[in-house]
Amino acid sequence: MKYLKYVDVVQSMFPDQPPYQWTVNDSVPWTPIIKPLAESAVAMISSSGVYRKDQVPFKPDKNDLSFREIPADTATGDLAISHDYYDHRDAEQDVNCVFPIERLRELAAEGFIGGLTPFHLTFMGRVFRKT
Repeated sequence: MKYLKYVDVVQSMFPDQPPYQWTVNDSVPWTPIIKPLAESAVAMISSSGVYRKDQVPFKPDKNDLSFREIPADTATGDLAISHDYYDHRDAEQDVNCVFPIERLRELAAEGFIGGLTPFHLTFMGRVFRKT
């Protein structure tokens, strides 16, 4: 299996950790999309660390494995970012950079997708916990 070069860079930053092990999913029952997108509800899953301001923030320094449900009708002004491992200055100006909720709404409004699921999921995409 091919791997991304960033894994080598990250591994060099954490030399006391064991080598990165890719998950192999040879038996995952992936199913091709048969239904047209214009008839499908779309859910978003993001590793951006985005959460609603009325939710508990992620804990980037604690290998936070939790997730947040973000209702599809959440205003972007009600969102915040709790993630220390990427530069989110641009995302603080426009959260759609990492959590493109308004773009999905536009796609639904123009009929490109059938709609949105009631909520989307976010988590913090940097965890170096041994499992």
